[in-house]
Order: sequence, then structure tokens, then C-alpha cells
Amino acid sequence: MAFIRPCADLRNNYNEISRICHETKEPLYITKNGTNDLVVLSDEAYENLKKNLEETENERIDRLVSAHFDKHYATFEEFQKDILAKIEQALKEIDVGRYRTMDEFCAEMEEKYDLH
Repeated sequence: MAFIRPCADLRNNYNEISRICHETKEPLYITKNGTNDLVVLSDEAYENLKKNLEETENERIDRLVSAHFDKHYATFEEFQKDILAKIEQALKEIDVGRYRTMDEFCAEMEEKYDLH
């Protein structure tokens, strides 16, 4: 059930809005000139929402990592062997002067992805 109140109620009926938010644990929509303007949540509802979003993002990351791993490696030992080979190759490149500093790499990424 959606709760909708005009913006004047924030000033005139704060205690009632607070009570509704805490009792229902639902968002309360505040309108301004007949248009949605704000959404008010109790602190508990906000923290739960934030936690669910974080867990969803972590689950998404886990799924992507697992999919990538499964696509490229049949076993964990195969993964270890590949990583060690990449580390050895990187060390050889450093020995012959083919590398970038972290500052150079970050600057390249900022430029590439327009992160200024």
C-alpha cells in the first residue's frame, strides 16, 4: 500500500509521518505541487533496503566471477597454473623495462573512462 502526503505535512504533521513510516516499514511519498518529490523511510526500512542492495550486488559479483572462472578453467589447479604463468611473464616484462607505474596506469584509466 502506497502512502502519499503533500509536502506541507512534513512541517505540519511530522509525528504522524514518522509513526506511519515506523509502523508500516513502507516508503511514504511526499508530493510537491501534485508531483512526486521525495520518498521518506524509517531508518530501519532504509538500512534493510541498503543491506538488500549490497547483498544483491555481492551476489551479482559472485555470479560474474564464477561464470568467468567456469568459462576459462576446468579446475582450481588449472587456474593456479595460469595465474603463476601470468605472474612469471609479468616479472620477465618488468626485468626488461616493459611496465607502467600505478600512477601511469590510473591516469590511463581515468582518461580512457573519462573519470576526471
